[in-house]
Amino acid sequence: MSFEAAVGEVDITPVHPPYPSLWMGGYGWSPRGNHGAVARRLRAQCLVLWDGGTPKVLLRADLVSIPRDVNQQIRTTLVSEGLVAAEDLMLLASHTHSGPLFGDTRPSPQVMMGLTQADVDAVNGTTSMITELMVQLVRDTVAEQRTAVTLSYAEGQAKIGYNRVAGTGAVLDTVPVLRLKKTGGALFAVVFGAACHPVSRGNDDVFDGEFPEVAAKLVENALGVPALFVQGACGDQEANDPHSPATTEQLGTALGQEVLDVLAGPGFSTVTGPVATALTEVSLPFHTDTTDPAVRAAVLHKYEIRRRVLPKTDPNRRHADLMVKSINAGTLPTSIPMPIQRWRFGGLSILALAHEPLSTYHVRLRAEFAGKLWVMGYANECEGYVADNDTLRSGGNLHFGYEAGWNKSDPTIAAEGSYCISYAWPGPLKFSDTAVPAAGTTERIVMDASLGLLSS
Repeated sequence: MSFEAAVGEVDITPVHPPYPSLWMGGYGWSPRGNHGAVARRLRAQCLVLWDGGTPKVLLRADLVSIPRDVNQQIRTTLVSEGLVAAEDLMLLASHTHSGPLFGDTRPSPQVMMGLTQADVDAVNGTTSMITELMVQLVRDTVAEQRTAVTLSYAEGQAKIGYNRVAGTGAVLDTVPVLRLKKTGGALFAVVFGAACHPVSRGNDDVFDGEFPEVAAKLVENALGVPALFVQGACGDQEANDPHSPATTEQLGTALGQEVLDVLAGPGFSTVTGPVATALTEVSLPFHTDTTDPAVRAAVLHKYEIRRRVLPKTDPNRRHADLMVKSINAGTLPTSIPMPIQRWRFGGLSILALAHEPLSTYHVRLRAEFAGKLWVMGYANECEGYVADNDTLRSGGNLHFGYEAGWNKSDPTIAAEGSYCISYAWPGPLKFSDTAVPAAGTTERIVMDASLGLLSS
């Protein structure tokens, strides 16, 4: 079956003026801002596929993450305008750590970098400007002239990272490639992916689309068509060391060359319509049941102690201040919402997981699903890590508990320096102390929902 397609893009690199904020996201625990240096422009790209006259919209951006409120704003706006159905809109962040701080909720600018309210107001101004550019990009791309295309899919391999959590855990080297060709046979566009944290540049003050942008530009310059990068389940996948601008070039070139090699090869299989889309949302409970007043009082006591012993300049103290305030106000969250999205083509299924999923989900979902499966991460919204049960129950025994969210044999509160601190959550997600995760725990919830979508 033939599709119709259009591709658009817009530059979203903040420049002051008119952007009020050049604060950067991706690293804690002190203020980090851009001063005008740009290695590679940041961009948002939109691919619209018309399937039987119905648009499916993939909107990806060179951002570290998209918070929940921004996802909802973009989705509500475009759905209310009648441009796309909610399940037919997929938002994807590249997770570059060399882009702007985006939004004021998760991660928390106050906790992560100690920003003042004036700084946060500026961050929100930049966020609003980029959000409007992304919304307008969809409007413009939907209105573009359509080109009849056929789709095909293949996979390559590129080893550009390692597993930072387990050391000997899964290392994802799959390079998915979706090829769009015009009816006459000429290439129209390429969508490709990898699963690796875009931290290869390191913690400096330069805006950079990172190794995904190096790879995309290499493909675009070689073939003369748009290339769109999407991120995989890379919560525990770290870019190869040393982190430096030279490493960014090296890894991006290796990834881009692999995409070119795949495109030049014979390994593609046909991808057809119609496309069956679905979007669901699960709630991931915390390990500590903060709906129980007695439990909540115990958590409050521990955070009050942390407040007393840590200096005000410590981000863990800032987090404790926020937790105490939330508990006293009755606004402490009891779970993390997680959207999960499926686009099923003939010959390919795409599963888009919100947040920062660890590689285990990629491995286990592909093992349990019989067809060709592309697992994407950082989809629609990103507000924390989603670890597998083994990582969660190991706590501080793996990578200091950063991805698990707890250590020191205390899963009732957030570990100092863990993702729960910057993302402003009270503690780790629920796990079971068994090899097979129990019903109602994080891994079971995510796997059951994902496999249910894939099989429905």
